[in-house]
Amino acid sequence: MPVRHSLSQGKYYLEHPHPKVRGIVVRKSVILQMSEEVAPLVDGRDPTSFLARLADAGHWGFTIAEFLQTFSKVSSRQDLDDSPSLPLKPVPSPQRRYPSAYETLPEGVVFNNPLKGNVRGRRVMFLLPWMVEGGADRVNIDLIQGLVAGGADVTVCATLEADHRWQDKFAEWTADIFILPNILSLSDFPRFLLYLIASRQIDTVLVAGSTLGYQLLPYLRTQAPATTFLDLSHTEEMHWLNGGHPRFGVGYQDALDMNVVSTRHLSEWMVERNADAGKVRVMYTGIKSHPVSLSQTQRAEKQRGLGLDEQAFTIIFAGRMCDQKRPLKLAEILNGLKQAGIRFNALIIGEGELRPAFEASIKQYGLGAEVHVIGAKPHAEWLSLLAISDVLLMPSEYEGISVALLESMAAGVVPVVADVGGQDELVGEETGYLVPHGEDEVSRYVDVLKVLSKDPAMRERKAQACRQLIEAHYTAAATNRQWLQILDEAQANRAQSPQPFMAAGLARELATTALENRRVTSYLDYLYSTHCLTNDAQTEVPVKSGILRLLISQVRQYPFTKYLLKNPLIKKVAQKLKVLVS
Repeated sequence: MPVRHSLSQGKYYLEHPHPKVRGIVVRKSVILQMSEEVAPLVDGRDPTSFLARLADAGHWGFTIAEFLQTFSKVSSRQDLDDSPSLPLKPVPSPQRRYPSAYETLPEGVVFNNPLKGNVRGRRVMFLLPWMVEGGADRVNIDLIQGLVAGGADVTVCATLEADHRWQDKFAEWTADIFILPNILSLSDFPRFLLYLIASRQIDTVLVAGSTLGYQLLPYLRTQAPATTFLDLSHTEEMHWLNGGHPRFGVGYQDALDMNVVSTRHLSEWMVERNADAGKVRVMYTGIKSHPVSLSQTQRAEKQRGLGLDEQAFTIIFAGRMCDQKRPLKLAEILNGLKQAGIRFNALIIGEGELRPAFEASIKQYGLGAEVHVIGAKPHAEWLSLLAISDVLLMPSEYEGISVALLESMAAGVVPVVADVGGQDELVGEETGYLVPHGEDEVSRYVDVLKVLSKDPAMRERKAQACRQLIEAHYTAAATNRQWLQILDEAQANRAQSPQPFMAAGLARELATTALENRRVTSYLDYLYSTHCLTNDAQTEVPVKSGILRLLISQVRQYPFTKYLLKNPLIKKVAQKLKVLVS
């Protein structure tokens, strides 16, 4: 089971009940600072009081997210402390060993673990940033499911530290899952990926949204010349790195055997930026979920259960509450609809950083009776909510082709969405409405929704056209067939590519630079999240402190500094100062 809580949460970790500790590794010298003898914890005893004493003594640690250990539940004991003490002082913030600049890239491994080849079919590695709730990872899971059903073996590698809350969903189709930051130092990522490619006899690597995956391509391609490499992109993100991952797809195209995109729009965008059109393939996303069908009586019962107006038409929105989905623009549109005198319900599905601002807008507009913010829901519940909805409203800033849009149309929910990305490849006059960005955007949405609310017969015609379009062209089976064809074509391209891809030394240096870029970016992200997300009065000193910590981490790499820090007297003084400061 993935670890959801860790010691990095400080006192929150101690104050909130959840499965805490399977085992504790503590230095004997630390325990002797708190006690005259080393007394082991009795099995089953809550370690909170013990951890609190460590914190008050100026010590703290880290949670190992993945470990090779089996355990069983221990029966409850009558002599356990029901109210463990909490630390009196603030919980310390220990510093991990920070990677030094341009660390030498280790190569090769001291062991060999070749697995049996897959006689049934392919062996594919998915190189992802994370496994989180969202449309992109839903697509990844569907592709993996299709491969496994066809006899392929699949390995999944995630390159970022994150709350991989969908790991269990990936694990339904493959047990070969590795979250690299949980088990490796950053400098070991490249050789571990090469080890997996060799030991699993990986014939194809798919880079799907991993920035580091792109940046390591020259090295991986050079070291694994018999492996096919391709990427998968869904939408350009002009606010991030001048286009996001599709821009990387263009920049690293020479190291890829094929670029796969989910819309014709994105293919054209990449070609405009000098991508070779002959190596770009459009693979539309298909869905495998079946719409939920409800009778009029069942629909009415579900509406009453949610406190909806049964006589009003129902709007649904689904997506992360973030800038991309523009929830504040959504609130403006719903307010305009109420001002126009339209009777409606609005179901808001999703979580995100802008949810509080959205709810504040709803309260300000007086939309509490019409708008129901439901939050994130399991996929099955989302499908059942589509069954009581009439219109999908999504005023996004940018999109590829949203999975929510596909599933809504499959359920006969008429789309009213932003005219961005590849949406126009799916939504037309017969099936729904596209609304361009602009000054009169809100009034355009309101006008369209007014028409739909007053003409149920037209809504039904468009709903039927939506169902027929998805059933004919956007099924998971159709996507899987095209996916396998693309893999065959990519392998043919690899067989014709020149070998070696580049000189080994240059490839190694590019990989070293990629890891250095990750090191610096990670630390800047840390500084921003811990010191800059505050008002101006609070920012100046912490940022300077953060820069000082960065300089100190560099100075600590010098041999003379290491010698001083190992001196027992200096270590003792530093420990006492640390306790006083905490």
